[in-house]
Amino acid sequence: MQDPLNNWLRSFFPVPLSVGPKEWLRAVIGVGLVVLPMVSVGLWLFGGPVTLHIVAPAGASAVILFSASSSPFAQPWSVFGGNLIAVTIGVALGASALPTVAAAVLAVCLAIACLFLLRCMHPPSCALAMVAAIGGPGISELGYGLLLPVAFNSLLLIAAALVYNNLTRHPYPKPRAASSGEQSGSVPLGEEHMSFTSDDVDRALEDFGEYVDVTRDDLVELIKRTETHAIRRSMGTVAAADIMCRELHWVDPAARMRQAWDVVRRHRLHSLAVVEAGSGKLVGILTLTDLLQHFEPSPSRLNLRRLTFGREMRVGGIMSAPVVSVHEDAQLADLVHLLADRRMSCLPVVDAEQRLVGMITQSDLVAGLYQNWMKRLSD
Repeated sequence: MQDPLNNWLRSFFPVPLSVGPKEWLRAVIGVGLVVLPMVSVGLWLFGGPVTLHIVAPAGASAVILFSASSSPFAQPWSVFGGNLIAVTIGVALGASALPTVAAAVLAVCLAIACLFLLRCMHPPSCALAMVAAIGGPGISELGYGLLLPVAFNSLLLIAAALVYNNLTRHPYPKPRAASSGEQSGSVPLGEEHMSFTSDDVDRALEDFGEYVDVTRDDLVELIKRTETHAIRRSMGTVAAADIMCRELHWVDPAARMRQAWDVVRRHRLHSLAVVEAGSGKLVGILTLTDLLQHFEPSPSRLNLRRLTFGREMRVGGIMSAPVVSVHEDAQLADLVHLLADRRMSCLPVVDAEQRLVGMITQSDLVAGLYQNWMKRLSD
Protein backbone atom coordinates (compact mmCIF):
# COMPACT_ATOMS: atom_id res chain seq x y z
CA MET A 1 0.00 0.00 0.00
CA GLN A 2 2.89 2.33 0.83
CA ASP A 3 4.66 1.94 -2.51
CA PRO A 4 1.63 2.74 -4.73
CA LEU A 5 0.93 5.81 -2.60
CA ASN A 6 4.54 7.01 -2.85
CA ASN A 7 4.55 6.46 -6.63
CA TRP A 8 1.31 8.40 -6.94
CA LEU A 9 2.66 11.30 -4.86
CA ARG A 10 5.89 11.35 -6.91
CA SER A 11 3.85 11.85 -10.06
CA PHE A 12 3.04 15.40 -8.88
CA PHE A 13 6.72 16.38 -9.07
CA PRO A 14 8.50 17.29 -12.32
CA VAL A 15 10.28 14.53 -14.20
CA PRO A 16 13.85 14.97 -15.52
CA LEU A 17 14.03 16.60 -18.95
CA SER A 18 15.79 14.88 -21.82
CA VAL A 19 16.96 18.17 -23.35
CA GLY A 20 19.60 20.58 -22.12
CA PRO A 21 19.95 24.36 -21.80
CA LYS A 22 21.08 24.68 -25.41
CA GLU A 23 17.70 23.41 -26.58
CA TRP A 24 15.89 25.69 -24.12
CA LEU A 25 17.72 28.69 -25.56
CA ARG A 26 16.92 27.61 -29.12
CA ALA A 27 13.20 27.49 -28.31
CA VAL A 28 13.25 30.84 -26.50
CA ILE A 29 14.93 32.61 -29.42
CA GLY A 30 12.53 31.02 -31.94
CA VAL A 31 9.42 32.07 -30.01
CA GLY A 32 10.75 35.61 -29.59
CA LEU A 33 11.59 35.95 -33.28
CA VAL A 34 8.05 35.07 -34.39
CA VAL A 35 5.88 36.59 -31.63
CA LEU A 36 7.37 40.09 -31.96
CA PRO A 37 6.51 40.58 -35.66
CA MET A 38 3.22 38.70 -35.24
CA VAL A 39 1.99 41.15 -32.60
CA SER A 40 3.42 44.21 -34.33
CA VAL A 41 1.98 43.43 -37.75
CA GLY A 42 -1.29 42.22 -36.21
CA LEU A 43 -1.80 45.54 -34.39
CA TRP A 44 -1.18 47.41 -37.64
CA LEU A 45 -3.39 45.22 -39.86
CA PHE A 46 -6.25 44.17 -37.60
CA GLY A 47 -6.23 46.63 -34.71
CA GLY A 48 -5.65 46.25 -30.99
CA PRO A 49 -8.87 44.54 -29.80
CA VAL A 50 -8.68 41.67 -32.32
CA THR A 51 -4.93 41.13 -32.03
CA LEU A 52 -4.91 41.14 -28.23
CA HIS A 53 -7.75 38.58 -28.12
CA ILE A 54 -6.03 36.05 -30.39
CA VAL A 55 -2.37 36.63 -29.54
CA ALA A 56 -2.37 34.41 -26.42
CA PRO A 57 -3.38 31.22 -28.28
CA ALA A 58 -0.89 32.15 -31.02
CA GLY A 59 1.86 32.47 -28.40
CA ALA A 60 0.98 29.02 -27.06
CA SER A 61 1.20 27.68 -30.63
CA ALA A 62 4.66 29.22 -30.96
CA VAL A 63 5.84 27.40 -27.83
CA ILE A 64 4.71 24.06 -29.29
CA LEU A 65 6.24 24.72 -32.72
CA PHE A 66 9.66 25.68 -31.39
CA SER A 67 10.02 23.58 -28.25
CA ALA A 68 8.36 20.37 -29.50
CA SER A 69 8.56 20.60 -33.28
CA SER A 70 8.34 16.81 -33.72
CA SER A 71 5.02 16.62 -31.85
CA PRO A 72 1.88 15.81 -33.87
CA PHE A 73 0.42 19.01 -32.35
CA ALA A 74 3.13 21.07 -34.11
CA GLN A 75 2.72 19.86 -37.68
CA PRO A 76 1.48 22.35 -40.32
CA TRP A 77 -1.94 20.75 -40.84
CA SER A 78 -2.54 20.66 -37.09
CA VAL A 79 -1.70 24.37 -36.74
CA PHE A 80 -3.45 25.77 -39.81
CA GLY A 81 -6.37 23.35 -40.10
CA GLY A 82 -6.94 23.15 -36.36
CA ASN A 83 -7.05 26.93 -35.90
CA LEU A 84 -9.42 27.62 -38.79
CA ILE A 85 -11.80 24.77 -37.95
CA ALA A 86 -11.93 25.78 -34.28
CA VAL A 87 -12.59 29.43 -35.10
CA THR A 88 -15.36 28.46 -37.53
CA ILE A 89 -17.05 26.41 -34.80
CA GLY A 90 -16.64 29.21 -32.26
CA VAL A 91 -18.04 31.91 -34.53
CA ALA A 92 -21.04 29.74 -35.45
CA LEU A 93 -21.91 29.06 -31.80
CA GLY A 94 -21.22 32.68 -30.79
CA ALA A 95 -23.76 33.86 -33.34
CA SER A 96 -26.38 31.43 -32.06
CA ALA A 97 -29.01 32.16 -29.41
CA LEU A 98 -27.14 30.10 -26.80
CA PRO A 99 -26.00 31.77 -23.57
CA THR A 100 -22.35 32.86 -23.66
CA VAL A 101 -21.19 30.24 -21.17
CA ALA A 102 -23.02 27.43 -22.94
CA ALA A 103 -21.68 28.57 -26.33
CA ALA A 104 -18.09 28.65 -25.02
CA VAL A 105 -18.31 25.20 -23.42
CA LEU A 106 -19.97 23.67 -26.46
CA ALA A 107 -17.43 25.34 -28.77
CA VAL A 108 -14.40 23.85 -27.04
CA CYS A 109 -16.02 20.41 -26.81
CA LEU A 110 -17.01 20.36 -30.49
CA ALA A 111 -13.58 21.69 -31.46
CA ILE A 112 -11.84 18.83 -29.65
CA ALA A 113 -14.07 16.25 -31.33
CA CYS A 114 -13.62 17.75 -34.81
CA LEU A 115 -9.87 18.16 -34.48
CA PHE A 116 -9.49 14.54 -33.44
CA LEU A 117 -11.74 13.45 -36.29
CA LEU A 118 -9.87 15.51 -38.90
CA ARG A 119 -6.43 14.61 -37.43
CA CYS A 120 -5.45 18.20 -36.73
CA MET A 121 -5.41 18.30 -32.94
CA HIS A 122 -3.74 21.51 -31.75
CA PRO A 123 -4.52 22.53 -28.13
CA PRO A 124 -4.32 26.33 -28.67
CA SER A 125 -7.01 25.95 -31.35
CA CYS A 126 -9.50 25.04 -28.64
CA ALA A 127 -8.70 28.33 -26.91
CA LEU A 128 -9.45 30.14 -30.17
CA ALA A 129 -12.82 28.38 -30.35
CA MET A 130 -13.69 29.80 -26.92
CA VAL A 131 -12.45 33.29 -27.87
CA ALA A 132 -14.65 33.26 -30.99
CA ALA A 133 -17.70 31.95 -29.10
CA ILE A 134 -17.42 34.44 -26.23
CA GLY A 135 -16.81 37.39 -28.55
CA GLY A 136 -15.99 40.84 -27.26
CA PRO A 137 -14.90 44.22 -28.68
CA GLY A 138 -13.79 43.78 -32.28
CA ILE A 139 -14.46 40.02 -32.27
CA SER A 140 -18.25 39.92 -32.44
CA GLU A 141 -18.34 42.51 -35.26
CA LEU A 142 -15.94 40.50 -37.42
CA GLY A 143 -17.94 37.30 -37.43
CA TYR A 144 -16.37 34.86 -39.86
CA GLY A 145 -13.93 37.62 -40.77
CA LEU A 146 -11.99 36.47 -37.70
CA LEU A 147 -10.68 33.68 -39.90
CA LEU A 148 -8.42 36.21 -41.68
CA PRO A 149 -6.24 37.30 -38.72
CA VAL A 150 -6.17 33.72 -37.41
CA ALA A 151 -5.05 32.43 -40.82
CA PHE A 152 -2.38 35.16 -40.95
CA ASN A 153 -0.99 34.18 -37.55
CA SER A 154 -1.09 30.48 -38.43
CA LEU A 155 0.76 30.94 -41.73
CA LEU A 156 3.34 33.22 -40.09
CA LEU A 157 3.98 30.62 -37.38
CA ILE A 158 4.35 27.80 -39.91
CA ALA A 159 6.67 29.85 -42.14
CA ALA A 160 8.86 30.85 -39.19
CA ALA A 161 8.99 27.24 -37.97
CA LEU A 162 9.95 26.01 -41.45
CA VAL A 163 12.90 28.40 -41.62
CA TYR A 164 14.10 28.47 -38.01
CA ASN A 165 13.68 24.80 -37.10
CA ASN A 166 15.40 23.57 -40.24
CA LEU A 167 18.23 26.09 -39.89
CA THR A 168 18.80 24.87 -36.34
CA ARG A 169 18.85 21.22 -37.51
CA HIS A 170 15.38 20.27 -36.30
CA PRO A 171 13.60 18.88 -39.41
CA TYR A 172 10.19 20.48 -39.87
CA PRO A 173 7.64 19.29 -40.84
CA LYS A 174 8.57 15.99 -39.29
CA PRO A 175 9.60 13.66 -42.15
CA ARG A 176 7.51 10.54 -42.50
CA ALA A 177 9.26 7.20 -42.75
CA ALA A 178 8.88 5.42 -46.07
CA SER A 179 6.01 2.99 -45.85
CA SER A 180 6.99 -0.63 -45.96
CA GLY A 181 5.55 -3.95 -45.07
CA GLU A 182 7.56 -4.21 -41.88
CA GLN A 183 9.71 -1.95 -39.78
CA SER A 184 12.94 -3.32 -38.40
CA GLY A 185 13.56 -2.64 -34.77
CA SER A 186 16.81 -4.52 -34.33
CA VAL A 187 19.02 -2.22 -36.37
CA PRO A 188 22.43 -3.65 -35.45
CA LEU A 189 21.43 -7.21 -36.23
CA GLY A 190 20.09 -6.55 -39.70
CA GLU A 191 16.66 -6.26 -41.21
CA GLU A 192 16.14 -10.00 -41.34
CA HIS A 193 16.46 -10.25 -37.54
CA MET A 194 13.54 -8.05 -36.58
CA SER A 195 12.47 -7.93 -32.97
CA PHE A 196 9.18 -6.16 -33.77
CA THR A 197 7.03 -5.35 -36.77
CA SER A 198 4.83 -2.47 -37.83
CA ASP A 199 1.79 -4.43 -36.66
CA ASP A 200 3.37 -4.82 -33.21
CA VAL A 201 3.66 -1.03 -32.88
CA ASP A 202 0.03 -0.53 -33.93
CA ARG A 203 -1.16 -3.10 -31.40
CA ALA A 204 0.94 -1.56 -28.62
CA LEU A 205 -0.53 1.90 -29.30
CA GLU A 206 -4.02 0.40 -29.34
CA ASP A 207 -3.40 -1.36 -26.01
CA PHE A 208 -2.06 1.85 -24.46
CA GLY A 209 -5.46 3.41 -25.04
CA GLU A 210 -4.42 7.07 -24.62
CA TYR A 211 -3.36 9.80 -27.00
CA VAL A 212 0.44 9.71 -27.28
CA ASP A 213 2.11 13.04 -28.02
CA VAL A 214 4.68 11.49 -30.34
CA THR A 215 4.40 10.48 -33.97
CA ARG A 216 4.29 6.79 -34.76
CA ASP A 217 7.50 7.08 -36.79
CA ASP A 218 9.28 8.75 -33.87
CA LEU A 219 8.11 5.99 -31.57
CA VAL A 220 9.52 3.34 -33.90
CA GLU A 221 12.80 5.25 -34.16
CA LEU A 222 13.00 5.59 -30.38
CA ILE A 223 12.54 1.84 -29.94
CA LYS A 224 15.20 1.18 -32.58
CA ARG A 225 17.72 3.42 -30.86
CA THR A 226 16.92 1.91 -27.48
CA GLU A 227 17.60 -1.57 -28.84
CA THR A 228 20.78 -0.33 -30.52
CA HIS A 229 22.18 0.95 -27.22
CA ALA A 230 21.06 -2.20 -25.42
CA ILE A 231 22.81 -4.42 -27.95
CA ARG A 232 25.96 -2.30 -27.80
CA ARG A 233 25.97 -2.69 -24.04
CA SER A 234 25.41 -6.44 -24.23
CA MET A 235 28.17 -6.91 -26.81
CA GLY A 236 30.75 -5.32 -24.55
CA THR A 237 33.70 -3.22 -25.63
CA VAL A 238 35.00 -5.22 -28.60
CA ALA A 239 36.00 -2.69 -31.26
CA ALA A 240 37.05 -2.83 -34.90
CA ALA A 241 40.73 -2.55 -33.94
CA ASP A 242 40.43 -5.76 -31.92
CA ILE A 243 39.26 -8.00 -34.76
CA MET A 244 40.44 -6.35 -38.00
CA CYS A 245 43.02 -7.96 -40.26
CA ARG A 246 46.19 -5.83 -40.47
CA GLU A 247 47.67 -7.71 -43.43
CA LEU A 248 46.52 -5.36 -46.17
CA HIS A 249 46.25 -5.89 -49.91
CA TRP A 250 45.52 -2.88 -52.09
CA VAL A 251 46.16 -1.24 -55.43
CA ASP A 252 46.65 2.33 -56.63
CA PRO A 253 43.84 3.98 -58.66
CA ALA A 254 46.26 4.24 -61.60
CA ALA A 255 47.04 0.52 -61.58
CA ARG A 256 46.02 -1.59 -64.57
CA MET A 257 43.15 -4.02 -64.28
CA ARG A 258 45.44 -7.01 -64.85
CA GLN A 259 47.50 -6.05 -61.80
CA ALA A 260 44.39 -5.80 -59.62
CA TRP A 261 43.15 -9.17 -60.89
CA ASP A 262 46.47 -10.83 -60.04
CA VAL A 263 46.26 -9.56 -56.44
CA VAL A 264 42.66 -10.72 -56.07
CA ARG A 265 43.40 -14.18 -57.50
CA ARG A 266 46.66 -14.69 -55.60
CA HIS A 267 45.17 -13.89 -52.19
CA ARG A 268 41.65 -15.21 -52.94
CA LEU A 269 39.98 -11.91 -52.13
CA HIS A 270 36.36 -10.88 -52.66
CA SER A 271 37.15 -7.16 -52.46
CA LEU A 272 40.28 -5.10 -52.96
CA ALA A 273 40.92 -1.70 -51.41
CA VAL A 274 42.00 1.14 -53.69
CA VAL A 275 44.51 3.39 -51.92
CA GLU A 276 46.50 6.43 -53.01
CA ALA A 277 50.13 5.35 -53.06
CA GLY A 278 51.48 8.61 -51.64
CA SER A 279 49.04 9.45 -48.88
CA GLY A 280 47.73 5.98 -48.04
CA LYS A 281 44.15 7.31 -48.11
CA LEU A 282 41.33 4.97 -49.00
CA VAL A 283 39.63 6.25 -52.16
CA GLY A 284 37.62 3.28 -53.43
CA ILE A 285 36.85 -0.41 -53.34
CA LEU A 286 37.09 -2.96 -56.16
CA THR A 287 34.95 -6.08 -55.93
CA LEU A 288 35.31 -9.37 -57.70
CA THR A 289 32.08 -8.61 -59.55
CA ASP A 290 33.54 -5.30 -60.81
CA LEU A 291 36.51 -7.14 -62.29
CA LEU A 292 34.49 -9.89 -63.95
CA GLN A 293 32.21 -7.31 -65.56
CA HIS A 294 35.10 -5.60 -67.34
CA PHE A 295 37.24 -8.40 -68.73
CA GLU A 296 37.51 -8.90 -72.49
CA PRO A 297 35.74 -12.15 -73.46
CA SER A 298 37.56 -14.49 -75.79
CA PRO A 299 36.02 -17.05 -78.13
CA SER A 300 37.86 -19.87 -76.38
CA ARG A 301 36.81 -21.53 -73.13
CA LEU A 302 36.71 -19.19 -70.10
CA ASN A 303 39.83 -19.57 -67.93
CA LEU A 304 39.87 -17.46 -64.75
CA ARG A 305 43.66 -17.61 -64.62
CA ARG A 306 44.00 -16.10 -68.08
CA LEU A 307 41.40 -13.34 -68.10
CA THR A 308 42.37 -10.40 -70.31
CA PHE A 309 41.48 -6.75 -69.74
CA GLY A 310 41.68 -3.66 -71.89
CA ARG A 311 45.17 -2.15 -71.92
CA GLU A 312 43.97 1.36 -71.15
CA MET A 313 41.48 0.32 -68.44
CA ARG A 314 42.55 1.50 -65.00
CA VAL A 315 41.30 0.62 -61.54
CA GLY A 316 40.19 4.20 -60.84
CA GLY A 317 37.72 4.00 -63.72
CA ILE A 318 35.63 1.15 -62.36
CA MET A 319 36.13 1.24 -58.57
CA SER A 320 33.20 2.03 -56.28
CA ALA A 321 33.44 5.34 -54.43
CA PRO A 322 32.85 6.75 -51.88
CA VAL A 323 33.59 3.79 -49.65
CA VAL A 324 31.61 2.70 -46.60
CA SER A 325 34.24 2.47 -43.87
CA VAL A 326 34.57 2.58 -40.08
CA HIS A 327 37.12 3.88 -37.60
CA GLU A 328 39.18 1.71 -35.29
CA ASP A 329 36.95 2.47 -32.29
CA ALA A 330 33.72 1.34 -34.02
CA GLN A 331 31.77 -1.04 -31.77
CA LEU A 332 30.97 -4.63 -32.64
CA ALA A 333 27.24 -3.91 -32.87
CA ASP A 334 27.85 -1.28 -35.58
CA LEU A 335 30.00 -3.73 -37.56
CA VAL A 336 27.23 -6.34 -37.45
CA HIS A 337 24.76 -3.73 -38.71
CA LEU A 338 26.92 -2.77 -41.69
CA LEU A 339 27.98 -6.25 -42.75
CA ALA A 340 24.49 -7.76 -42.27
CA ASP A 341 22.18 -4.99 -43.56
CA ARG A 342 24.36 -3.94 -46.48
CA ARG A 343 25.52 -7.49 -47.21
CA MET A 344 29.13 -6.36 -47.53
CA SER A 345 31.85 -8.99 -47.88
CA CYS A 346 34.39 -6.77 -46.14
CA LEU A 347 34.56 -3.48 -44.29
CA PRO A 348 37.61 -1.16 -44.52
CA VAL A 349 38.92 0.38 -41.29
CA VAL A 350 40.48 3.84 -41.52
CA ASP A 351 42.16 6.29 -39.13
CA ALA A 352 41.33 9.95 -38.56
CA GLU A 353 43.09 10.91 -41.83
CA GLN A 354 41.11 8.31 -43.82
CA ARG A 355 44.21 6.13 -44.25
CA LEU A 356 43.56 2.41 -44.54
CA VAL A 357 44.68 0.56 -41.39
CA GLY A 358 42.76 -2.72 -41.59
CA MET A 359 40.01 -4.81 -43.15
CA ILE A 360 37.17 -6.70 -41.49
CA THR A 361 35.62 -9.67 -43.24
CA GLN A 362 32.58 -11.68 -42.22
CA SER A 363 34.96 -14.32 -40.82
CA ASP A 364 36.61 -11.67 -38.64
CA LEU A 365 33.18 -10.62 -37.43
CA VAL A 366 32.24 -14.19 -36.45
CA ALA A 367 35.54 -14.48 -34.58
CA GLY A 368 34.79 -11.22 -32.76
CA LEU A 369 31.33 -12.40 -31.74
CA TYR A 370 32.81 -15.65 -30.46
CA GLN A 371 35.50 -13.75 -28.55
CA ASN A 372 32.86 -11.57 -26.91
CA TRP A 373 30.73 -14.60 -26.03
CA MET A 374 33.66 -16.41 -24.40
CA LYS A 375 34.58 -13.30 -22.44
CA ARG A 376 31.04 -13.01 -21.07
CA LEU A 377 31.06 -16.70 -20.07
CA SER A 378 34.32 -16.27 -18.16
CA ASP A 379 32.93 -13.22 -16.32
